Amino acid sequence: MAKSNPTTTSTSAPTSTATFSSIPALHAFDSRSTTWQSYRDRINFYFKANRIVHEDDKKALFLWSVGDSTYSLLESLVSPRLLTDESSGFNDLVKLLDVHYDATKNIMTSTYDFYSCHQKPGQPFAEWKAELCEKLRYCGFTTSVLATKSQDRALRDMYVIGTNNPKIRQALLKEQDPDLEKAEKIIQIAERLEQDVLHFGNSCSVTNMSVAKIEQKKTYAVRSPLPVKASSKIIHPPCQSCGSTNHLRSNCKFREFVCNSCQRSGHLARVCRQNKQVKKPGKHIQTSSLKYITHRQQPATGTATISLHVNGQDCTFEIDTGAY
Repeated sequence: MAKSNPTTTSTSAPTSTATFSSIPALHAFDSRSTTWQSYRDRINFYFKANRIVHEDDKKALFLWSVGDSTYSLLESLVSPRLLTDESSGFNDLVKLLDVHYDATKNIMTSTYDFYSCHQKPGQPFAEWKAELCEKLRYCGFTTSVLATKSQDRALRDMYVIGTNNPKIRQALLKEQDPDLEKAEKIIQIAERLEQDVLHFGNSCSVTNMSVAKIEQKKTYAVRSPLPVKASSKIIHPPCQSCGSTNHLRSNCKFREFVCNSCQRSGHLARVCRQNKQVKKPGKHIQTSSLKYITHRQQPATGTATISLHVNGQDCTFEIDTGAY
């Protein structure tokens, strides 16, 4: 009767568990101290050194060691799925992080950083060289669309580095890996846009100044309405009762007043004709005393008259009432 060999039937699972338990843990990924590309390469070396070949085992060890921040990032990247889903394998997670930390999309920025990396005061050459080599890795000199066109690549890089217009540099750095023709179009468009903005800005300034002048004129017209109103007044001939020019004599309130100068009714002393005649220079006025006044009744006529006996003579006088 043949004996069964117990060592060949049920030792695979315990051995696998013991093997995983003895594997040293991976350190967490920290983007501040290393790049994702370096961490990804070290993961592959780690799995190879420990003979880990199954996708599920790789996924479990990776998620267990990657760290809290990267784990949360992966949860966001696979959403609405879950990291526990079998559809999200190890290679799928690596591809998501490759896209998220893709350095090729930053070729323009990396190149600008590389050429702007000057040796710091007191920095050893070896340290500066290491810094340059680290930045050089992401410049894409061998993978860029201009990898075989060294002159075009040199011109494109100098456009970013040498321009004194920060807006043009910003527009170029937004691109992933443009060829020379596209880079030059970006520069021309940025310059044209800046000129248009400057032109429209000047036009708006001129328009604002014109509007301000119009408003000033309107304000002046509103603040000085008195001359306009004064010129619209109706000027009448001087009133013969008071001398004013703002009303007719028929509307004068002094029409029934008695003159203090000539004692006649119908006008004031300031417009009395007798005063004007007396004040005229060089005119001799002869007066005579009145002794007798004889009144004779006569039929009514169209005018008011009075008969006076002057120096032995009967004289008929027309009474001037001042009414016209």
